[in-house]
Amino acid sequence: MGVEITKKDVTWSYVAKLFQIGSGLVTLPLILRLLTKEEVGMNYLMLTVSSIVGLMDFGFSPQFGRNFTYVNSGARRLCREGVEEERGGSIDWHLLSVLISTARFVYRRLSVLALIVMLTFGTGYIWYLTEGFTNVNNSLYIWILYSFSTYFNIYFSYYSSLLTGSGMIRESSQAAILSKSAYLVLCTLFLLLGWGLFAVVAANFIAPFVQRYVSYRAYFKPELKARLAEQIVTREDIRETFSVIWFNAKKLGINFIGAYAVNKMGMFIIGFFLPLATIGSYGLLTQLTTIVSGIANTMFVTYLPKVSNCRVTGDRPMLKRTISFSMVVGQIIMLAGALGIIFVAPYLLELIKSQTMLPSRLICVLYLVIVALELNHSEFASVISTENKIPYVVPSLVSGGVIVLLTFIALKFTTLGLLGVVLVQGIVQAAYNNWRWPLWVFRELDMSISEFYGTGFDSIIKTVSGLWKSMHRSV
Repeated sequence: MGVEITKKDVTWSYVAKLFQIGSGLVTLPLILRLLTKEEVGMNYLMLTVSSIVGLMDFGFSPQFGRNFTYVNSGARRLCREGVEEERGGSIDWHLLSVLISTARFVYRRLSVLALIVMLTFGTGYIWYLTEGFTNVNNSLYIWILYSFSTYFNIYFSYYSSLLTGSGMIRESSQAAILSKSAYLVLCTLFLLLGWGLFAVVAANFIAPFVQRYVSYRAYFKPELKARLAEQIVTREDIRETFSVIWFNAKKLGINFIGAYAVNKMGMFIIGFFLPLATIGSYGLLTQLTTIVSGIANTMFVTYLPKVSNCRVTGDRPMLKRTISFSMVVGQIIMLAGALGIIFVAPYLLELIKSQTMLPSRLICVLYLVIVALELNHSEFASVISTENKIPYVVPSLVSGGVIVLLTFIALKFTTLGLLGVVLVQGIVQAAYNNWRWPLWVFRELDMSISEFYGTGFDSIIKTVSGLWKSMHRSV
């Protein structure tokens, strides 16, 4: 059962990613047309609360995935740092059983903790925002069901690490696609039946069970279950393995918290100061922008392994070309998407008779510029990380903390509203992160901005020209 990644696995991975990015657009027209402004606002705030709770994962997912890969590659023990050099020719079934048991141990507790936070702190937050569960129909029942759907989403999430870490990329992608498909079908059906916001939450509750069922059937084949059943896993085994996983998970978790504070905490804070209708409008802008930036980032993520390879081989010219090409393509996509949000989206929202519209054009333009700059510097930061350096954890935490503080001040002591929220995020990021990490890479590679864009556009022209000639020859 070794780890092998095939072309089909890669294809399925891309399909799942694009499906995940674009699926939000499928039900969005119905949600905007059939839900009230208050329901849309509550929906975005529930997503914000669950994303805060999701931080409880604290870097466990990538750590479990990486260690499942090590075990399936023949590792005989797990290390806090580095990789065990002594490997056998087959899987250590006891170690695999211990790792699976540890994953279940961790996520069972994380999900219970998440549910407790949702039903206590989260309930108080939603109660305050809905004026005692009065301005959205059935808001209390909606929130309780959503809390339990978050519980199951977190508890079942280790299956993704289990499958991908075992080289079962295709199966993991198929499970994700089927789960999202179930959500889309059920959400559409329930919305058309007139269930309101309850339709979205009910579909979200059922979807993780689909993913869990497909993932379980794909991984736990009869022969594997028989092998694992023979193993005896003790509490000491789980405790030791947890200490190994936790060693690096906590480092990733700290960085996740900083990134969250920068990008998502504003939505949480505005719930205390602005009406649900305004929150729904801002949430719509952030959702559309997230979709566009996700598509723009796909090319860079695709080429990131090649960037790592160039680091290892020392091929600096290829490293420059790869970075320039993938990032300039992403910037072109981001620009096209931004223009679509500014000029086309308002017309489409009117066409579908949406009850929720985008904020003012000024806020949309500023927010899109800020997100584009953040995407740019985060990609440069990823380039730095391919050299096994992570100098941006502390700046990320500091920036996140400053943004949270200044956002609160802007909302509490000024009348700027959403404009203040957007300006705070932009000014804080422009003060350091926006320029620091691009400058780091340019200096390291002895590369100018003109060379960056010149190389990028030249590579794009050559790629398009090559594709055109290939298509012409095939015809």
